[in-house]
Amino acid sequence: MTVCMLLLVALGATVEAAAGNETAVSPASVTAPAAETAATGKPAETLAPQPVLPLIEKRHELSGEKLVAALRQGGYVLYMRHALQIAPVDKPCEGKDLTPKGEDEARTVGNAIRALKIPIGRVLTSEPCRNIDTARALGLGPHEITIDLNPGGSPPGFDVGSARTRRLAEVPQAGTNTILVSHVHGSKKKSEWMHLETAEIIAFLPDGKGASTPVARVRVEGWAALLDTAAATTPSRLP
Repeated sequence: MTVCMLLLVALGATVEAAAGNETAVSPASVTAPAAETAATGKPAETLAPQPVLPLIEKRHELSGEKLVAALRQGGYVLYMRHALQIAPVDKPCEGKDLTPKGEDEARTVGNAIRALKIPIGRVLTSEPCRNIDTARALGLGPHEITIDLNPGGSPPGFDVGSARTRRLAEVPQAGTNTILVSHVHGSKKKSEWMHLETAEIIAFLPDGKGASTPVARVRVEGWAALLDTAAATTPSRLP
């Protein structure tokens, strides 16, 4: 295994992810010293923690009431990692490929989005069964399958990083948001790295010019706080 591969394992964009077998390691817990130790076999003493990517700049960040209001207006791309999966098996998509916890994660996200009246125009998913099952369990309408959201190296030779970047930059239909059910990702380009937990969502705002900006992260447990925020906000303040 190369040094680059080992670094990706330690940072959460794992070699298993590229092969369709992602780990459930929380990217937030991974540090640069851990990456160096994995790559060299020697402990690192002075390196700072490695940030979770993509970074969300404070000037762009949305949270709480402002996030709910923005999503209700539409125009965002919600990039979601699939929910927790069973042990991968070499078979067609039949039966269930999510654990009971994974099914609950996906339903929790879908139920919260509906309860918050966040409009969803399209749900796109990668080809792996765990992602298709996640898209179905969300219960937010029919899903479309695309290789643009596949794990790295699938199919061989396909530049999934560029394809995924284009999807993040697609402006949704007016008054709606788009959900992309995908994976953690590594890349030769650090700008294409995606670190997130199972069923976590990163909200991106496309600029209509081929780029997008990350503005929020919502983990599964974070939806409860957004629901509380909506319940405590008067209609005049939160449409």
